Amino acid sequence: MSNLIGFLTSVAVALPAAAIVYLWERGRLSRPGGPYARADFSGLIVLVALAVAWWPYLDVATQLPAILFGGAIVFLVAALADTWRRAWWLAIVGVALIAALLSYQGITVQVVNLPFSQNYIFLGWFGHVVTVLWVVICSVLFAQAASILAVPLGVAGLAAGTLFLICQLQPTITHPQAAFVAVTMCGAALVQVPFARMLSHARASAGAYTVGYLIGALSIMGALKNTAFLVALLPLIVVGVPLFAATFTYAAELRRGWRAVVFTERRGHLHDLLLRQGYSQRQVIGILLGGTVYLCLLALLLVGIIEITFVVKIIVVAGAIVFGLLFFYILLRLLPRSAGERAAHEPGQVRLLGMPLNPITLDTALDEAERFLEEDRPHMIVTPDASAVVKALQDEELREIIEDADLVPPDGAGVVLAARMLNLPVDVRCAGCDMVEQLCQAAANRNRTVYLLGGEPGIAEEAAAKLQERIAGLEIAGCQHGYFTAEEEAEIVEDIRRKRPGVLLVALGIPRQEKWIKAHLEELNVPICIGIGGSLDVISGRKMRAPVWMQRAGLEWLYRTIKEPHRLPRLVALPEIIWLSIRELLRPPDLPSEPPPGRQ
Repeated sequence: MSNLIGFLTSVAVALPAAAIVYLWERGRLSRPGGPYARADFSGLIVLVALAVAWWPYLDVATQLPAILFGGAIVFLVAALADTWRRAWWLAIVGVALIAALLSYQGITVQVVNLPFSQNYIFLGWFGHVVTVLWVVICSVLFAQAASILAVPLGVAGLAAGTLFLICQLQPTITHPQAAFVAVTMCGAALVQVPFARMLSHARASAGAYTVGYLIGALSIMGALKNTAFLVALLPLIVVGVPLFAATFTYAAELRRGWRAVVFTERRGHLHDLLLRQGYSQRQVIGILLGGTVYLCLLALLLVGIIEITFVVKIIVVAGAIVFGLLFFYILLRLLPRSAGERAAHEPGQVRLLGMPLNPITLDTALDEAERFLEEDRPHMIVTPDASAVVKALQDEELREIIEDADLVPPDGAGVVLAARMLNLPVDVRCAGCDMVEQLCQAAANRNRTVYLLGGEPGIAEEAAAKLQERIAGLEIAGCQHGYFTAEEEAEIVEDIRRKRPGVLLVALGIPRQEKWIKAHLEELNVPICIGIGGSLDVISGRKMRAPVWMQRAGLEWLYRTIKEPHRLPRLVALPEIIWLSIRELLRPPDLPSEPPPGRQ
């Protein structure tokens, strides 16, 4: 019951305090020249919330006053270091002195369990050194992440909550006060995350130093040092240590050979790198805290198998870390992001798994279509989805057709996801049905006709009627179903050539439609020829398109598969293109024949 009361008390104090500071700072910011917070209020709010929650227990829990007093000193010293800007060493010295005092108060690492055995080593005086180093490292790493305050607060809250669960699972080998300290710390930190943007400015780190110090002390009280490392320290190594960002960059350069590495270049923090690559601050926070949740679950798993041999635990940790890194890396690639710096240097055409792709929107596609109509010479547009890309990798003729196409906009969620994984600037798909209407609109704007070829008998006529209802001034030159014989093909080609439409829509399915267009492209002499798959069925009303929300979420393929179960085998292309993209990511790039400028 005391744990629940402590949690509710810390939340009841921290929540209104954070809200008040948030509204106050927001009001200051709304005035002309109004600045963000000059100090880091998050640490002060945590200390006040913990003081109120711990007050009834200070007389019986002798270590709580020492932790609270130490936190206040750490906050004041770190705030002074923030004021002096370059006095970061002052904060570290302050944390080290307070950690030493805590160690002599009994909050210290006393024993270490040896791997592969049940033996313990009593550290003696060296335990005080380990304690100081541990608390300092935790404090510094949290402070390094302070430029996005929601990260240290979120990690602290999640880590404290996990340590509370660990204390409940292993009450015999954890400090009696650790559960209460953890649950109050969890409440005081997590409730501030939504207000973090207004609780500090980019240069302030006093609050982050404070929560790092508290997590370091708490993990020592929890007595499960290896688990505490997984929960509290490892996420902050990824987020905050400057060396990690440099190592990450160096590792990427090593893929091109050791000669490409320049050790004199300065590197930034991981979250700064992600922001510069176009990810939003909300996405960065979500990814980093998501990684923390993953490690917290791993820590709880390790506690659950605490009696199992050390080798098994090492295998579990290694496998989980490898899987987690791969999962979050792929997730980062799939997240949409702003163009940022990467788009400024991207060409008009990119290559996905060795094939060309135009990263354009529907509006840009319409502009290109009008240009094709003005040129009045044969052009071919290919809109590949995941199945088309996979087929093209196996079909040399189809691959050459895509290579020679005049425009290759992406069609399908699988293509967009694969492009994002490979860091290509492809953020939207050009759906086939939308492309059809855009092209018909372009033809109507230029007083050109449209010819429909494909589908079952009657489908093309129904689709033509629907298109004319939606697009004013659209003229249909002709309609022809797709179930024609080889003997009838010459007559169809002659009919199209004679009527000379501006746009030819071919719905014969992949890859038949692309090969048919390529075989007759010059003979037809149509400015725009495009394969549209099953779009005529949807436009005619014979088949329903997915709801708008599913289209926006990239789930149109799922809707069509549910409605048409016979399409299920085509879904194999989706995991296949993702696997091919992962393999492409892991493949070392070709070494340049000459070193880049400035690296001779």
